[in-house]
Amino acid sequence: DLIIIGGGPAGLSAGLYAARYKLKTLMIEKAPVAGGQLTATEWVENYPGFPEPVLGKKLAEDMETQAKFFGLEIVHEDVQSVDLVSSVKEIRTGFNTWKARTVLIATGSSPRRLGVKGEQEFSGGGVSYCATCDGPFYPDKTVAVVGAGNTAFEESLFIAKYAAKIYIVHRREGFSADPILIERVKANAKIELLTNKVVEEIDFGSESRKLKLKDTSSGAQSELAVDGLFVFIGSNPNTRLFEDQLNLDEGYIQTDRNHATSAQGVWAAGDVEAKTLRQVATAVGDGALAAYNIHKYIG
Repeated sequence: DLIIIGGGPAGLSAGLYAARYKLKTLMIEKAPVAGGQLTATEWVENYPGFPEPVLGKKLAEDMETQAKFFGLEIVHEDVQSVDLVSSVKEIRTGFNTWKARTVLIATGSSPRRLGVKGEQEFSGGGVSYCATCDGPFYPDKTVAVVGAGNTAFEESLFIAKYAAKIYIVHRREGFSADPILIERVKANAKIELLTNKVVEEIDFGSESRKLKLKDTSSGAQSELAVDGLFVFIGSNPNTRLFEDQLNLDEGYIQTDRNHATSAQGVWAAGDVEAKTLRQVATAVGDGALAAYNIHKYIG
């Protein structure tokens, strides 16, 4: 009845609801484990029902276990191409061709890159987009974090458990992170805020690893000696497979109030949608509502 592409919170929520509606449902997730970005999140503090922070990985595991309990089937394959316009939808992976009456796209998003010299060269060799993955590699080291939102501040606090010094680099004076996170960062003696600065080049090719910075007010150039760089400047939707079959808005999938896309029989949920708030709680709600409307559509 339904194929769900993507196994993050939106997909797992939809899978749970669809399975409870007794829809024959298959989830296709390319990663070895389901959970999406939750698996790379240390603590989740703003998900209802947990008075204490919950490990992102544990929350993802529990979501998967619950969905499977009600009958969701999950395969770990990478989708190569799709046919979303035919009456019978076709999803092709490197191993199988799957067919279904309906499809839910919950492919989420991927970290946005800076797009500066040296970033691609040193990605995985000093440049990281995941503090939970790579923060422990910097004990008593100095690192820089680029970003101004919740993720940048949360991950900086996590890295501070290991690193001796963290510089948060931001192109403007103000920050978009929640006030409580800004307070925590400012209270941490290990963290220093560098405002009105942008990274222009990453030079990790010698023993003197450094970033080349530019002041956005004066244009003055400077260098910052660091052992590693973490980038948290937002994300890009994972929609390349669908761009010629669905209506997009700056890469995000356009949906109506029921999460239906421009293609009949195709819905979208979670961070891949064009919307204003991207959180675990909203993704779970998106998935539940999409599954409900798919259930009504199938009848």
